[in-house]
Amino acid sequence: MLTTSKKTPFQLVLRMLIIICILLLTFSVESHAKVVSATTTGMAASRDAAIEDALIQAVRQIKGVSLQSASVAVRAGATETTNGTRNTKFKAENASVTGMKTSGVIAGYDIIDETNDNGLWNVTLEAQINVYETPGLAPDNRRKLAIVGFKASTANRKRGVPQVFQQKLTDSLVQSRRFTVLDREEDALYQREKANWKSDDFAIAEQAKLGMRLGADYIVTGKILSYTTSCTKKTIDLTGESYFIERIAAQVSYKVIVPATMQVKWSSTVTVDKTYERDTARSSGALSAKLSSMISQKISTELLQAIYPIKVIKVAGSSVYLNMGGVNVKAGQRYNVYHLGERLIDPYTKESLGRTETKIATVQVQDIKTKFTVAKVLSQSGNIATGDICRPASHSGKNKHRQPAPKKKASIKYTDDGGVKLPFD
Repeated sequence: MLTTSKKTPFQLVLRMLIIICILLLTFSVESHAKVVSATTTGMAASRDAAIEDALIQAVRQIKGVSLQSASVAVRAGATETTNGTRNTKFKAENASVTGMKTSGVIAGYDIIDETNDNGLWNVTLEAQINVYETPGLAPDNRRKLAIVGFKASTANRKRGVPQVFQQKLTDSLVQSRRFTVLDREEDALYQREKANWKSDDFAIAEQAKLGMRLGADYIVTGKILSYTTSCTKKTIDLTGESYFIERIAAQVSYKVIVPATMQVKWSSTVTVDKTYERDTARSSGALSAKLSSMISQKISTELLQAIYPIKVIKVAGSSVYLNMGGVNVKAGQRYNVYHLGERLIDPYTKESLGRTETKIATVQVQDIKTKFTVAKVLSQSGNIATGDICRPASHSGKNKHRQPAPKKKASIKYTDDGGVKLPFD
């Protein structure tokens, strides 16, 4: 007679945790690695060389790499005979890939047909290639961008200004979720991890991660022309009370380059010059971080508005959902909402200049999430629709200075017909 022992609550929980771990592990493996098959034919003077040639063609077919990069070293596999037909089963543990700058590794192969005609071997096989899939959204779905080489004066380099600024700019562009931002500073870490993938302590499928490094579609670089932070203590003679005047100012020029052609796609210079009156003094590092954040915000806003302006993704009553969040949006910030109309074409270059825009509303940011933002409608002259674009409204946000800055005399000049006179007119 069979008996079953009653499991304790602890055993039941432990068993459930083990099952969950197995499921998560299985999902992780399936999400980040897969086996892709390809049928190819190789020709060579020897059978082994013909097999190697077929495997090279399989890797090229799946990964689209050059002939030189698909160099494959093949060890002999076990041969078996079924119904008089010889079939070679090549297992993953008997395969290795050397000098292969691809993201695939031979998992195994089955020989479908082989002939020897006057000393020339013809081998047709089905190869299984381990292909690594990056977690999350495929990087090829976004434009790949690297931030490198911002130049600065010796004094600012000693202060670590370029490093802080580049990190702030990286934060801003990564959180925009519009670009695949590539790291170009931690190569030593990558080389150490790469050595692990190639070692015998790791599963051979880990070698599928080799050759996955991405090249940049765009490089953002530039020069920190000026960078000043100061904090001056002031004392009121009548009362003896003290306060602090902080000033942060910087001017940074930057450009976006296509590395394949070294074409400059975009170039601009941004400036920040702010003065604050505070009861307590902030450290030099805090002022530098604040200044770097403001400059990086200006640059990322320019890039995003030029390439990926904010769009409306949902309208619910007086609430409007925008497809950007994180550090790129500020509470209380106002945006004008525009309908897109007719596409405009440059008569000389025949390239698109964008589309006509009709302002239909103004909204103000209320709730900022990591990946999106909720704004409320302040005014509108038409219905807001999904796909409408948003551009920052002038005079958005509140003035945080205790004393308003003196007004400057307007320098705008107008033409006889009421238009604005541009600098080159």
